[in-house]
Amino acid sequence: MAAPGTLFVMARVPETLHEPLWRPIVDNGLDAMPGTRLSPLRNLHQTLSSLYPSRERAALRAACAELEAHAFTLKLERLQSVKGRPPRILWMYVPRLGTLDGVTTLAGAVRSRLRQHGIAEVSGFGPHVTVSYDAASHITPLDIAPVPWRIDTIELVEVAGRGSDYRYEVVEAFPLRPPAAPPPTQLDLLG
Repeated sequence: MAAPGTLFVMARVPETLHEPLWRPIVDNGLDAMPGTRLSPLRNLHQTLSSLYPSRERAALRAACAELEAHAFTLKLERLQSVKGRPPRILWMYVPRLGTLDGVTTLAGAVRSRLRQHGIAEVSGFGPHVTVSYDAASHITPLDIAPVPWRIDTIELVEVAGRGSDYRYEVVEAFPLRPPAAPPPTQLDLLG
């Protein structure tokens, strides 16, 4: 967990998606697995940047304000475990393998703007929502009913609290542009 006062850019999972993401955890008994700590629903998010000290606040705000990226829908379709920094095991929701996603594009746009404001951003972030940063064991991947998440806003947040009060407080939210229009089709050529 990051230290209070740390800043980063994320997309927050809306409350309307908490139940569809919590249900597979409960239905499979994962909420009762001894030794596993689940993230509070209020903290579910897609990471879009590395962690930064508070002295970078103005540059982070400027970079986010200048971001030119489109809203998109991310479909979360699988709950799986991955190896984190030893000895941690993470549980996260991800899209189906091979699915095109807007997260890679959005994270790349964030990274580019951060660099333009003198902030070194070396990490890339793939599509995921971590539900446990400290799971007791690996799990067999669980396919779930797709949970479509419209990502239309990013947030610059500050880490606050410790333990059960750990949370991400919004410094500022930045709306994304409307979704990009799909390419036009030429149906008359099919006839």
